[in-house]
Amino acid sequence: MQAIIDCLTYEHHHGLLAAAALVCVLGSSLTAQIARRLISADGARKRFQTFLAALIGGATVWSTHFFARLAVNPGYPHGYEPAKTGLSLLVAVVGLFLSKTFLGGLRRPYAYGVGGLMFGATVSAMHYIGMLAFEVPGIIRWNAEGVVLSIALGGLLGAAAYHRLLIPITRYCWLGGALLMVLSICSMHFSAMMAFEVELSPLVPIPQELMPDTVLSFTILSVTTVIFFVGYIGLNIETHLERETQQKMDEQAKRDALTGLPNRLQLSRRIDAETDLLAHYRTRRTAILSINLTRFKEINDLYGYTTGDAILVETGRRLQTVTDPGFFIARTSSWEFVALKTGFRRVEEIKALAERLNALISEPITVGSHAHKLQSVIGIATSLDEGRDPDDLLQKAALAMARANAQSGCSANFYNAEMDQQARARLQLVDDLRRATDGGEFHLAYQIQNDVMTGAARGFEVLLRWKHPIRGNVPPSEFIPLAEDSGLICDIGLWVLRTACLDAASWRTPYTIAINVAPQQFAQPSFLEHVSDILIESRLPPERLELEVTESSIIDDEAHTLEVMHKIKEMGIGIAMDDFGTGYSSLSTLRTFPFDKIKVDRSFVQGVHKDPQRAAILRSTLLLGAAFDIPVLAEGVECETELAFLRTERCQYVQGFLFGKPMGRSEIEPLVNRPAPSLAS
Repeated sequence: MQAIIDCLTYEHHHGLLAAAALVCVLGSSLTAQIARRLISADGARKRFQTFLAALIGGATVWSTHFFARLAVNPGYPHGYEPAKTGLSLLVAVVGLFLSKTFLGGLRRPYAYGVGGLMFGATVSAMHYIGMLAFEVPGIIRWNAEGVVLSIALGGLLGAAAYHRLLIPITRYCWLGGALLMVLSICSMHFSAMMAFEVELSPLVPIPQELMPDTVLSFTILSVTTVIFFVGYIGLNIETHLERETQQKMDEQAKRDALTGLPNRLQLSRRIDAETDLLAHYRTRRTAILSINLTRFKEINDLYGYTTGDAILVETGRRLQTVTDPGFFIARTSSWEFVALKTGFRRVEEIKALAERLNALISEPITVGSHAHKLQSVIGIATSLDEGRDPDDLLQKAALAMARANAQSGCSANFYNAEMDQQARARLQLVDDLRRATDGGEFHLAYQIQNDVMTGAARGFEVLLRWKHPIRGNVPPSEFIPLAEDSGLICDIGLWVLRTACLDAASWRTPYTIAINVAPQQFAQPSFLEHVSDILIESRLPPERLELEVTESSIIDDEAHTLEVMHKIKEMGIGIAMDDFGTGYSSLSTLRTFPFDKIKVDRSFVQGVHKDPQRAAILRSTLLLGAAFDIPVLAEGVECETELAFLRTERCQYVQGFLFGKPMGRSEIEPLVNRPAPSLAS
């Protein structure tokens, strides 16, 4: 240690030593900043950065060594052999290129160790090749222990430097990497300088072609300056391009790719900013308008996505022409937009803005040879009446838009508290419905189905009932649509099917049961498997099960529904068309689909004996049933005159209050557990 201190204090030219330190620090910093980018770069950019880092790092190691070497005045004639001096620079650049290629190419825990050792080995190789270029009138003798120590110090500190670059903890870890690179270079150099001694001899001549110290100093200074300048310019270009690319990416992330309007992310940021402004300025006023293009889906489905995209682009362009102060608009989904307006005085101004937006949207848009006219509905909520929370205003505007969409002929609708109450009540009911199955709130009712001519019982239709713990009995007309809209109908329908099959399997009399199936159940890939499992579990013969489907659900996906229905028939299960006459009621449906029964809706049965139009519809249905050899069941029979008409027209089956109201499980026990001779007739 004392030898190193004496060497640094007395035997060096301090100006050159300072130059070596400056070059080492600047070069290591540049190298570290470029090298840390290798982790995320790829392709041509990675190759360029690897070369640039190797060039600057190699020049740093090379110039540090020779500046420090020139700082020593040995007191005897000496010089530097040009070829070996140049070779040492080449070795430094190539070695660092290989180590940084390894560092950038492998993203594994051990990569920094191998890459760092390669860095240390390169520093050592450059140093000792550079020392071979040092010509003196004598013999240079090396201390093996000192050489090993110098190589070990360079390698270990190099590995530590690469660890900081490859596995950064903070954004400033490159500083630690640069410092460790400086320590690796300097510790290797000075420990190696202590590992040799010169034995002067008059028998060893000095070649005449050597570079003197002044020439070598000028050469090192020139080469290093050029390389560092190139590296600095390259790093600045890289940084500028990276920043510019990031700015473009940030801008694209805030814009809708199709229309160029701000997207949902930008809207969210704008609402956050508006929240702060409303909190600080009590006189500030904000309105939010939720806009829905009501005819867009129809046009998109009919003319294709290309036409739909062109219409959206033109709609976005038109909306961007609104340059009112404080106006902001974003596209939030396929055919929905949200506008934000500040700086108004009266609600009438917002109403006028909504009318102007609607006029812009409804103006015909020509795509190809077709002129398309969109329609829009707009929901509005303002901070004047609905509170000063923009997130809350956004939700209220969406509710107002949904209400406007449900009201025919309404293009703009302001939020009111009644909407919120209805929406919350609906959401609460859906939440209650979700827990109803597990809470034992559902139960089944059975309505008897009879033979028209004999009056004998033929089976039962299974009806679902819900007894809410607070609201009491909730009508099916209220909760069934909610179950379908929320997707809960699949789980509920599965519960109904299993419970009804288990009940029916326990009856002594083998009556059939008819169960309604929702369109969502038919769409389930596992529906057939569920039906099969339930039949096996309950041991109910499949011929005692009848599934009722509506024609409107068939029309939604005819091919899939037909495939499912054929498989149901193969299982031995019957299929009935429910609510015949209320949907499309096409002849092709009766001809294509394998129905076992037609159920005429109650609206055509009640009062049929005194309404000629209903009578004509019912007679036509019975004729169709006879033509296709499908029996007909009339629903909603409540009086003897209706039954008499059905007998006259030779309807096969009937269902209604005339024969009994829907009964619970305990109420039908006497009926289903006694022999029924008419069932076999």
